[in-house]
Amino acid sequence: MEIMAVKAVDNSLRPVTSIDADWLKQFNIGQPIKIKATRQNPRSLPHHRLFFGGLLKFAFDYWQPTGGLIRPNERDVVIWVAKKLDRLVGNKGVIVAAAEEALDLLAKKRAEKIPDVEKDINSFRRWLTIEAGYFDIRVTPSGIVKEPKSISFANMGQEEFNAFYKSCFNVCWNMILCDKFSSEEEAQRAIDNLLSLGN
Repeated sequence: MEIMAVKAVDNSLRPVTSIDADWLKQFNIGQPIKIKATRQNPRSLPHHRLFFGGLLKFAFDYWQPTGGLIRPNERDVVIWVAKKLDRLVGNKGVIVAAAEEALDLLAKKRAEKIPDVEKDINSFRRWLTIEAGYFDIRVTPSGIVKEPKSISFANMGQEEFNAFYKSCFNVCWNMILCDKFSSEEEAQRAIDNLLSLGN
């Protein structure tokens, strides 16, 4: 895990966002930590704050996990087949209803095998990065997987960061924030207000 910190007047390093601070909480006071320091370019800090202290934290706080044990592409394929079969037998909706029931049963069976897990901001960040289109394809024994690309803001120009941020914002808007705010502008103003409070 990488965090962003700034040097304070007393020569201490201070976390930049609440996400950076939360990561540091796992260490006890006085516990030695090996840190590799890398000088960042001037635009890294505002980019880091806008993404990690603004959009990521904001969308994560509004997101409430629901289901997730049936992946959307799994559900889409099953319902697509069920609708085709329904049309073949007269479009009565019986097969689609049976498919929905089977998917619910499958989700319950999967839930029995998985312990309760809490929301995790690092998993959320990985998901958001992939959904925004910043990923590499890897082939594994269990099939093709998407791995999020590194998003080093020190290496991103302003245009590249703007495109990355816009893509992430669009994902958050379409999947989480559109139900909470009347417009994208209102959501962005709320993120800006969060940042102005020092996050």
